[in-house]
Amino acid sequence: MGKLLDHIAQPRDVQLLSLQELGQLAQDCRDRIVEVTSKRGGHLASSLGAIELTVALFKVFNLEQDRLLWDVGHQAYAYKLLTGRNDRFETLAQQGGIKKFLSRDESPYDHFGAGHASTSISAGVGMVVGRDLQEQSHQVIAVIGDGAMTGGLAFEALNHNGFLDKRMLVIYSDNGMSIDPNVGALSKFITRISISKPYNIIREEALEMATKVPFSKTVHSGLQRIHDSVKSFWSPGMLFEQLGWRYFGPVDGHNLKDLVDLLEHVKELEGPIVVHALTQKGKGYKPAEGDAFKYHGVKPFVPESGEFIIKKPGLVKEVSYSKVFADKLGELMEQDPKVMVSSAAMVSGTGILDLQAKFPERVLDVGIAEGHAVTSAAGMATTGIKPFVAIYSTFLQRALDHIIHDVAVQRLPVRFMLDRAGLVGADGPTHHGAYDLTYLRMIPEMVVMVPKDGAELRRMVEFAHRHEDGPSAVRYPRGNTASLDESSVPPIELGKAHLLQPGRDVVLLAVGTMVAVAEEIAEPLKDTGFSVAVVNGRFVKPLDSELITALASTAHLLVTLEENTVHGGFGSGVLEVLSEAGVTVPTQVFGILDRFIAQGSPDQQREEAGLSAEQVLAKIRERLFALHASPRQGRTKQRMPA
Repeated sequence: MGKLLDHIAQPRDVQLLSLQELGQLAQDCRDRIVEVTSKRGGHLASSLGAIELTVALFKVFNLEQDRLLWDVGHQAYAYKLLTGRNDRFETLAQQGGIKKFLSRDESPYDHFGAGHASTSISAGVGMVVGRDLQEQSHQVIAVIGDGAMTGGLAFEALNHNGFLDKRMLVIYSDNGMSIDPNVGALSKFITRISISKPYNIIREEALEMATKVPFSKTVHSGLQRIHDSVKSFWSPGMLFEQLGWRYFGPVDGHNLKDLVDLLEHVKELEGPIVVHALTQKGKGYKPAEGDAFKYHGVKPFVPESGEFIIKKPGLVKEVSYSKVFADKLGELMEQDPKVMVSSAAMVSGTGILDLQAKFPERVLDVGIAEGHAVTSAAGMATTGIKPFVAIYSTFLQRALDHIIHDVAVQRLPVRFMLDRAGLVGADGPTHHGAYDLTYLRMIPEMVVMVPKDGAELRRMVEFAHRHEDGPSAVRYPRGNTASLDESSVPPIELGKAHLLQPGRDVVLLAVGTMVAVAEEIAEPLKDTGFSVAVVNGRFVKPLDSELITALASTAHLLVTLEENTVHGGFGSGVLEVLSEAGVTVPTQVFGILDRFIAQGSPDQQREEAGLSAEQVLAKIRERLFALHASPRQGRTKQRMPA
């Protein structure tokens, strides 16, 4: 007999299965997820932990009509398999393939797309409002993990629908961790109560007495009230109940019978309902059960052993930009006891996990609460502390108001370290750090820096440490660098670019990863007789206006290159400088196009954005040809290739 999973073409097929068959289906999903992620990478442990929960939801609810929302999507691979994507699941995280997160343009069953946390309940509240206004009757079910429940947006939504009192079901999938171990009083409270002996003993005994002993109705009612009081005092659902949600649980999130029974019970209830399911991250795959953090987001591995497949190192030793930042910050923390760093549930991803062990009081994980990370850092700055905020570029977007209102308006020296800037590969459009130069550049008092390599990153971290006149930001890419020698890098001066090579005809102004592209294309341009200037911009704000205008005044063509949206970024800033100075020069702005770049490898994404060296060179040659530009007198003149 083949796998049951291969016979599931649509959600209603699951409703026809027996309890035993549901168990087999769950195992088929588990095997399939391990099989594919071992080849393609992806979010393994979270999805393994939610398989039984997913199968139970398919069994009980009519998901042809009911709407099931997943927070972030880390847990949703089984959902993808059961909604007609099993045959394409091999393409996970590949260009043009199945996405790592939910997306409305991938499947009609993906009712709400998300790559960031804490959105599902809020979106669900919006959906129940729309449902009721249109007099529809389907159920809306939002699944949210305990990590995402630390985000403020989740509580805003809980509070709102507690007031509205609309029919909605929240599945609280509690596996004890997000990407990093959960932090915060709420997480600790719920976990502590869920596993406490007093709560569980009193709960079970009170229920047994209230339901099985043939007392009078008065006594029975009294016992039920005692149980309710005990539940109110001890229950992890006390907070939900106070917000207006009926709480059920905790239930074993891997026991299909218990899950199905409980979901059948709450299915027809009116009003806001929370079901609390205790799950194990990595369930059913021993390596992931043993180290859920390690197997949260995986690279290719050997399924039998769980051993990751490590590429052979190149001849030149490289380290990640995250580690470069962390190493430099560690040196500063050794030297200066006022240096602190905060992160929003990403201490491992941003490289500062080892620093947390070394400086436990000076490395803060605030949970999935980006706004709080920023505003609390602002508070630290008022006390004389030197706060750094280490965060992915894509996540800092969520705290834009806090940056403006709480930091910049008060000119507080908060230092933002933006990891994963630019195009990030398989995580796709929700995770690209493609907008930070634009939204940071518009903020008064903000200093914005972009290193071209690890050595320059070290210099910029040190500069940010010294800078006390307002906020500053350093953005750097995902990936590795081999350049670590600070002595090879000229000192960082506020608003000063670095002229890598002089030239008069073509001026290449680049920042970050695009500096290497500028250097690469400069050579073939020089081979055709043009004098080519290459500039490492370093600063996106303030710009080196003096150097830019001086070079522009002699150029046939000025070119800007950045791995950021073309709107409002580095190139836009250069054009503003030229306009203010009254300098007119043909200009080409290269950056990420005005559309979302799909998943794929970073090289594929740069190709899609038109940022590969070959594409940039071809377009510059076309522009020079159109301008009838030629090398200056005294140089060898060659017609530019079409």
